[in-house]
Amino acid sequence: MTTSSTPFERAETMHGLFEWCASRWPGRTALHHRGHDTTYRELAELADAYAAELQARGVERGSIVPVLLPRSPELFATLLAVLKCGAAYAALDLRWPSSRLSDLIEHLGGPVVAAERGTPWPSVWSPPAQPILGARPAAVDVGADDPCAVFFTSGTTGTPKGVVTAHRGNVRLFDDWLFTPLDSGAVMPQALAATWDAFGLDSWGVLFNGGTLVLLEDTLELATKLRDLITIHGVTTIFPPTAVFHSMVDNDLDAFAGLRAVGTGGEKLSARHAARFVEAYPDIPLYNMYGPVESSVAATCHRVRPSDAPEVPLGVPLPHTQAYLLDGDRLSDAGEICLGGRGLALGYFKDEELTARKFVTIALPSGPERVYRTGDLGRRSADGLLHFEGRADRQVKIRGHRIELDDVEHNAGRAPGVGACAVVPVTGADGAYEDLCLFYTGTPAEDELRAGLAERLPGYLVPALVQRLERLPVLEDRKVDRRALTELAGRLRTAAAPVEDLPLSETEAAVAEILREIIGVPSIAADVSFFRQGGNSLSAAQLCSRISRDLGVKLRISQVFEAPTVRGVAGLITAGKP
Repeated sequence: MTTSSTPFERAETMHGLFEWCASRWPGRTALHHRGHDTTYRELAELADAYAAELQARGVERGSIVPVLLPRSPELFATLLAVLKCGAAYAALDLRWPSSRLSDLIEHLGGPVVAAERGTPWPSVWSPPAQPILGARPAAVDVGADDPCAVFFTSGTTGTPKGVVTAHRGNVRLFDDWLFTPLDSGAVMPQALAATWDAFGLDSWGVLFNGGTLVLLEDTLELATKLRDLITIHGVTTIFPPTAVFHSMVDNDLDAFAGLRAVGTGGEKLSARHAARFVEAYPDIPLYNMYGPVESSVAATCHRVRPSDAPEVPLGVPLPHTQAYLLDGDRLSDAGEICLGGRGLALGYFKDEELTARKFVTIALPSGPERVYRTGDLGRRSADGLLHFEGRADRQVKIRGHRIELDDVEHNAGRAPGVGACAVVPVTGADGAYEDLCLFYTGTPAEDELRAGLAERLPGYLVPALVQRLERLPVLEDRKVDRRALTELAGRLRTAAAPVEDLPLSETEAAVAEILREIIGVPSIAADVSFFRQGGNSLSAAQLCSRISRDLGVKLRISQVFEAPTVRGVAGLITAGKP
């Protein structure tokens, strides 16, 4: 398999694809947000105005611009504006701890930080309330190989690593995209965070093909409002992360009625959930997507079939993409999945050693080719389909997030009073990883340690279960016995909550009922951490969403990590009421 030399048809850059659509369908709705429609012409004018201002602030070809903006038309205009300047954006999550954001912004070293007014970051540029429409940026010569974005993933040293992707990685997919064919009139909810490269699947894939995005607050809103999105907004296509897709199939299978296509990805797709969907909707294609950020957005795709059991294949490579299996340095039908083609990232930001180690040149019958060694193990079946067979290292996927267990261990080991520590993943009923469990020795209380980690790490890296031990179990060679810890974590995950006879207040009863529904357990102890009762970081996010909707009080996930009990959360609600 060799890289296709066929040139891209409409443009070589991401903003070039958008401009192609804006010139062809200027009056078509590009974005719908909070009852307001933004046309392609309006979004293009806004992006031009922002680009002119960014250039005046020193943004030029090769710059990196950190972006900390909520999901809105202004966010999309800013991302397009950065690209028009020949720069790359690094979308960061406003919910991440401020210390982590400060470190990343300093590491990136861009001329400005695109953020809302009043934020504490240095050299802030904010989208103006009344931009000078009609302003045009200076032309910049940008090509397919220029950087377009930096995405941060969990790192083995405890420090996030930034993956630098190129325009060609997105254009190879969205120049001709199967989910939203050109001029299909596709309408898609935009729910994935811009910090994740899969953001392109429910954003750029639509805007580069003339469709309409319905901007949501978060992915959980997609799971709870799909019926309204279809009937009110005419949504035709969705891309929920795998864990969210599983939840939607379990809780409201009928909600998918009326869709034209469904895609999912981020972790292993459960064959049981896929079979339920295909049986209920044989005419709605369900696509299973696979690909690390180092291969830009997605590398392989498979339309799920009724015969896909006991596992769903990863499928076949997408256009301008190659997938090889290496046993050492030899091509094989089973081994490490290595990806090549025009989707390959440029490398890791300011880390030439890691780039050289992970992006290697291999000898093929057709000649040498640069590939990314994913660390994923796979096999190719007789029908030519790629199948996932696990990992060659300690990296895991949980709710779509790529997690290096060493990252969590390094950060936990830095906490005052912590001695030895080890992190293991907890597996759910369908075999997918659902949670992390941290075991440690030392003096901090368990909830105190979790709260401390929540101040330094994104929520998806904070273990749902934290257990203090007198000592960690070890094998004969004195290495930590991770199998024993995994078994112990499983027992902790399923341990029944103690029965309590203490009366609950009205607010406590409401919180307990919400948690029972979210976690799916018959009872919740009021003074025991719900992380010990089957909850996880996704549960905490769902809890915050439900409390906001049902009780009218907005809580941050970090607050829930600090008070992860029914009584603790009820106290936060009482304090937050006007």
